[in-house]
Amino acid sequence: MSTGAFFGLAQFDLPFRRFAGWQLGRYLILAAGLLAMTLFTVPDLRVAAGLWLQIILWLCLAYFAFETVTHAANAARKNALSGYLLSSSVVVDLLGILPVPIALAAGAAPQSAWLFASLWVIKLAQNSPGFAQLGRVFVLEAKPLASVLVLFLIVLFLASALMHVVEREGEPAGFGTLPQSLWWAVVTLTTTGYGDVVPQTIVGHLIGAFVMICGIATFGLWTGILATGFAAESRRRNFIQTWDVVSKVPFFQTLDPSAITDITHMLRRVEMPARVAVVRRGKVGDCMYFIADGEVEVDVAPSPVRLGSGTFFGELALLGDSIRTANVTTIRQTTLLILDLADFRKMMASHTELARVIEAEGKRRLGNNQQIREFEGTRS
Repeated sequence: MSTGAFFGLAQFDLPFRRFAGWQLGRYLILAAGLLAMTLFTVPDLRVAAGLWLQIILWLCLAYFAFETVTHAANAARKNALSGYLLSSSVVVDLLGILPVPIALAAGAAPQSAWLFASLWVIKLAQNSPGFAQLGRVFVLEAKPLASVLVLFLIVLFLASALMHVVEREGEPAGFGTLPQSLWWAVVTLTTTGYGDVVPQTIVGHLIGAFVMICGIATFGLWTGILATGFAAESRRRNFIQTWDVVSKVPFFQTLDPSAITDITHMLRRVEMPARVAVVRRGKVGDCMYFIADGEVEVDVAPSPVRLGSGTFFGELALLGDSIRTANVTTIRQTTLLILDLADFRKMMASHTELARVIEAEGKRRLGNNQQIREFEGTRS
């Protein structure tokens, strides 16, 4: 099973999970089960409310069993049952329902058997698209991460051996054996510093200081590699999504791929909640908007118009008419891509075919805009 497949746990999701209410309900059931498992380990609470806690736990277990059955049924309906059975999703589902009954059947005490319910927390990964991205980052950055791990192990064992030689006479309880020195090296490299073992000699102090500095550097490298990987992966995903939107816009369909690539790099991505004004009539505009996902309503005469994914608005600000002629409001959660006027002018200077398209489109839309204004003036 690949790392990407392990973290991509949402392949066989139920259709009703697309609704926020069902997601919230699932999280509440999971939270109730984990809380009941935690309280069941407290002796006084187990005596006072043990029956109710076990009822909650069994109900949660029944829900997860039902969820597993519906996962399989949904996969079978899509002719993907074999894929589900070979995926990491089925592993998570089975870990949620089998360990507790098996432990109880084997004779384990209830307070011990129900500790296996802690595995339910893995189900959070099934609804988190970020885990797929996390898995891809680990795969792409595997070599740099492994190199830092090798560096960590080198410092760990060399420091342990040195401290064992230097401090075994003065501090035999902490450095008398190599395993004891390894424990000190792990605690020091991770900068935890329990203080249960402390070098006594000057040389030991110098080694300890070097190990602490190496620990900070090592974890800094790991953090930097992962942060860079996440940033690169996010840019890649955003670029692909943005390219798909821009390439479908009729305004840019005549452009060559290099021009579309340039526009894609210039776009800014903004997430807008529902019922938020994006553009107001009468305001000065200096950008246009592409709808990557969601829906907006444009308040124009004679009746409002709704625009969905792949469409655009506000282009007149780039065509010479900077005064907004309509109010634009989001209907639901919407992802917008914004192209600023300054960037747009740079594009026109380097892509003559774009300038020709814009000039023709500008004359047509500015003419339509003038007719609307004359109509509104006559009516008033």
